Amino acid sequence: MALLSALNVGAQKVETVVGEGWVEIPVQQTQSELKPGWKIVDYQMKSKLTRYLSGGHASQLTEGNRPVFRVTPAEKEVLIDYVLVRLKASKYYRKMFKPLLIECNYIRLEPSNFDIRAESDSFICQPRQPLMAGEYILACLTQRPIGELQDLLVYPFSVGKE
Repeated sequence: MALLSALNVGAQKVETVVGEGWVEIPVQQTQSELKPGWKIVDYQMKSKLTRYLSGGHASQLTEGNRPVFRVTPAEKEVLIDYVLVRLKASKYYRKMFKPLLIECNYIRLEPSNFDIRAESDSFICQPRQPLMAGEYILACLTQRPIGELQDLLVYPFSVGKE
């Protein structure tokens, strides 16, 4: 039940252009690993939290290095709540550089970074600058985290080499 209510808090839909049409980017929940810090006498060292997605690559590959997205925010969200975050990829997983979205280097979906136009209840967004090849996520900064380790709902995609 908690997962279903969490899905309603996230974006209603995030899509990208592939060929002649729109393809929905499936939402994915991050997985978190907490490594407790060392305890020396009565001093507890800081624990380390890692947030990642399984698999070396996202299932959705974008067309080109300036992908076009259609974002339909949920009822209490605005487009500026959404950010684009680059991930560190390995053979078996993709991980965020920092465990909290707000601490990551991100690009906010705003007119200074994206060409944006409204379409009904959605927004068509295209980055002004080409993205580097690699793994990315689109996420909402204002979403309510899930579970004890504060996992997130994200929209993963890959940008291929040109």
